[in-house]
Amino acid sequence: MNQKILDKAKKIIEKRKVSAENEALQNKITAFDNPSFKVIYQKYVDQMIENAKSGKSENIDFLKKQIEKQLKILGIGAIEPQYYCNKCNDSGIIDGKYCTCFIEVVNQLLKNESGFNKLEDFASSKFDIFQDPQLMQKIYAKMKEWCLSPFNKTLIFISGDTGTGKTHLVKCMANELIAHNHLVVLTTAFAMNQDFLKSYSSKDLDKKNDILSKYLDSEILVIDDLGTEIRNPYVTNNFLYQILNERKNKHLPTIITSNLDLKDLQDYYDERVSSRIIDKSTSICLQIKGADLRLKK
Repeated sequence: MNQKILDKAKKIIEKRKVSAENEALQNKITAFDNPSFKVIYQKYVDQMIENAKSGKSENIDFLKKQIEKQLKILGIGAIEPQYYCNKCNDSGIIDGKYCTCFIEVVNQLLKNESGFNKLEDFASSKFDIFQDPQLMQKIYAKMKEWCLSPFNKTLIFISGDTGTGKTHLVKCMANELIAHNHLVVLTTAFAMNQDFLKSYSSKDLDKKNDILSKYLDSEILVIDDLGTEIRNPYVTNNFLYQILNERKNKHLPTIITSNLDLKDLQDYYDERVSSRIIDKSTSICLQIKGADLRLKK
């Protein structure tokens, strides 16, 4: 995963935590200016100490309610931090793993960076606009099933002419995957190829690796419109092969859309690239046929 994205996400989570704790602290300071509240709170603290010594939990709930009632009378907010995420208390980590709240932030940053800010939903998809509605319903159902699967097939290749709904389908898939707390990197083939060229021309090894890391290491990678990039045969073929091969070896799912069918794919890229995509043991290859839906609309 791109370290810059992770660092941005950590700052957002940290800001949430600091904000919640500062607000609670300010409320507490304000509340302690009131003598009545101070008395009730001291009773609560004394009872907590007594319970700790005796191993009991007497009167705690009653005193908590008294504190809440007094805060309400005074018009003061909570004196305990009201964290955005109650699972990790805005730390972003649970049991050494990223919390779902952290993953949500990362996914939003990735969407913003990719240009795919607006995703689609399987539930709102309409099929009557397609040439073969029943076939498209089956394809959409199959892809939703894959999104909920353990990814035994790690590469999805969706081909079809311009405007046949390929991008809409992968937006639905990305949305479904994100909803189930997967980290998804979305990119266009053009943007990815531009990064290939930047990495190739850079003399800084760390920068080279950082540019490619989001393609090599992301949990799920979505590449839209493969074949429309301004291709440098040497750079594009070699880097694309590296990405596909590494991801296959690491069992990391990759979703690709393209205007190229399987035969064109083999002619357009070299055999190494096409073999990684057209591998029946690890790939699902779909072709969507029909007229340009945008013209139809």
